[in-house]
Amino acid sequence: LLDRAVSYARGLVRDREGGEVRLRVRWWSALALLRSMASSPAAAAATLRSRASGLDGETVQEIDNIARHTILDAIDEETAEAGDVVPGSDAQPEDSADTSERRELLAMATEAERLFGAKDNKLRKAISIVKGLVRDGFQPIVFCRFIPTAEYVAAALRAELPKGTGVEAVTGLLTPDDRELRVQELAKTARRVLVCTDCLSEGINLQDSFDAVLHYDLSWNPTR
Repeated sequence: LLDRAVSYARGLVRDREGGEVRLRVRWWSALALLRSMASSPAAAAATLRSRASGLDGETVQEIDNIARHTILDAIDEETAEAGDVVPGSDAQPEDSADTSERRELLAMATEAERLFGAKDNKLRKAISIVKGLVRDGFQPIVFCRFIPTAEYVAAALRAELPKGTGVEAVTGLLTPDDRELRVQELAKTARRVLVCTDCLSEGINLQDSFDAVLHYDLSWNPTR
């Protein structure tokens, strides 16, 4: 699947049709696809099925500014929190939905979904590590870059960890108040695992209830 995605991305950025704005959208869409592919099959499938609607700037500079935050984890002065929504990979306009390119993306999405669970070696390794941490008395946090990855990992951990271990996913889909409430409720559990995205980078004292971190994903910006 990764080889297929790389081949698709290479063809996407070599396509010179359209103006500079379309070329730039295709370039960022290819990068978004490869980034999601590295996160999880769930993030890959979500990206493959989504349009690059977030890259709606009218100039190359506007598109670059948007993509630096959504794909490269750039930090601005307003917030230290990175968005956790998966970027889209379909760089074609809405009126080009029935194209061979769109069909290729959907076929790869289906292939990614077949990798969920037992066939996902990254997930299996993470489950093994978290099981060891819980067994040794730690209360770990598992950091994920994208919402689909966090929900996917949390669901797998709930199914695999010993009975009585609390597992919650906290992502940008929740309001700040709901995020804090979910963390507080999880902290009441004797054995607990928090799966979260960068939405918890500020505002909540996680060190009071958790004492280990597993980076399921790494930020592409070392400053983060």
